[in-house]
Amino acid sequence: MTQFLKDVLSTLIRLVLITSGIVMAGIVLVLAVVLGAGVLVWSLLTGRRPQFRFQRMDPRATMAGMRARAQAHAPRRQPQAVEVIDIEAREIKD
Repeated sequence: MTQFLKDVLSTLIRLVLITSGIVMAGIVLVLAVVLGAGVLVWSLLTGRRPQFRFQRMDPRATMAGMRARAQAHAPRRQPQAVEVIDIEAREIKD
């Protein structure tokens, strides 16, 4: 009799966990759809097209542009010390 109760209880726990997982997945799906619709409505109200970027890298970007951005954030080298020569200024008369 106790084995039967253990089996029933185990089955009920599995059903509850599976059901709660399905409910959570449904909630996440509904939330994603609502947020997407909200972004779409907001873009239509403001007059801007929605820009959905699923890639980190812009496919229109060129390597030259990427190098320029990388060099802009590169650490700067200290300028080398140069010898300064002091001269005496003279005025030249025409």
